[in-house]
Amino acid sequence: MAAGRHTLVFAAMLLLAAATAVPAAAEWSNCATGSPVFSVSDVTLVPSPVKPGDTANFTIMAKSAKAVGTGQVQMIVKYAGVPIWTQLDDLCDKAACPISAGPTEVHYSQPFPAITPPGYYSVTLDGHAGTEQLFCVRVDFQVVIPSAAQVARAWEGALGTTTVQQVLTTHRKQL
Repeated sequence: MAAGRHTLVFAAMLLLAAATAVPAAAEWSNCATGSPVFSVSDVTLVPSPVKPGDTANFTIMAKSAKAVGTGQVQMIVKYAGVPIWTQLDDLCDKAACPISAGPTEVHYSQPFPAITPPGYYSVTLDGHAGTEQLFCVRVDFQVVIPSAAQVARAWEGALGTTTVQQVLTTHRKQL
């Protein structure tokens, strides 16, 4: 009987730890090789943490060593280290071209569908102008499941307060 009680207490502690776990903040690293044209000073991710259905907005803040007229950005999304999405975009769709020497920003958005599984993701953004590397950054972050309150607010916004109250009342009666 005592062993069963200890197992129950241990299981309850694990559940409490999982329920109160705080997602890790997004972290970025420079993956450029050689001497890239851009010297990246910061990368931000909004929102953080990302939830299924969110659009992840990445902003790369950098200083360009010279003027850049055109280029491409390759994006690679990995889930648990496995590539799941690759995309190639025009740099000028992500930054104000032509880019002058000096401070610049590159903005990148990636939607995460509502069916996105929670877990650890990384996004690599690799910019090139021809054979010349402009920048390369990797952002590691988590996609987390929204709380019940966030789901309720989303449904309320989509359906209206009255409909949500009716659904909840009906569900409670069935229990």
